Amino acid sequence: MNTLPDLSQLTHEQLLEFARQLALQHQQLAEDKQQLDTKVQHLEVSNQQLDAKVQHLEACNQHLSVLTQKYEHELALFKQYKFGSKNEHLTAKQIHLWDEAVEEDIAAVDLELERLNADKMNTAAQKSEYARL
Repeated sequence: MNTLPDLSQLTHEQLLEFARQLALQHQQLAEDKQQLDTKVQHLEVSNQQLDAKVQHLEACNQHLSVLTQKYEHELALFKQYKFGSKNEHLTAKQIHLWDEAVEEDIAAVDLELERLNADKMNTAAQKSEYARL
């Protein structure tokens, strides 16, 4: 900022010009403040939206974790049934059909686990991207 001149040394016209310049500076500062306030409001809204997205992604991540645990447990049960069926007294045809069904179930659960893990990785990547913003 410039130093203020000695107002007692200024003529009437110089005082009017000085007052006009001060008024223009005041108006410019008020406009700048308004623009900054508007930007702050937009940033606050963006921040709230990002927070909501992060919460949504965290909820999705939690859901995927629960599903992963569920499918891992189910997979363990299928494997237990697969190996447990050999101790039962079943015909060869029954054992073969049982093994096929269990193998299909295991493959389906494995596929679902892979899909869930891929979704989980995508969710984590989106979450880290939002955190950078």
